[in-house]
Amino acid sequence: MSIYDHRCMEGLSAEQQATKALKHVIEKLRTDDRLYHLIGLGSQSFDLLTEAYAALTGEDLAALRKALSSN
Repeated sequence: MSIYDHRCMEGLSAEQQATKALKHVIEKLRTDDRLYHLIGLGSQSFDLLTEAYAALTGEDLAALRKALSSN
């Protein structure tokens, strides 16, 4: 198996995979100041990421963004 064939979400629906991937990046934003500087509050990436995650999980968008920006 090569690194290009590795799968870590096999068996999950596309919606579950998207939610898991978005959650992973959001958690990284909370713990990695360098990443937050690049794609945090004020960037289009932050807007797209948080809006998609909120839509998939039902989480309040404003509350999510506020929580992430309090880093």
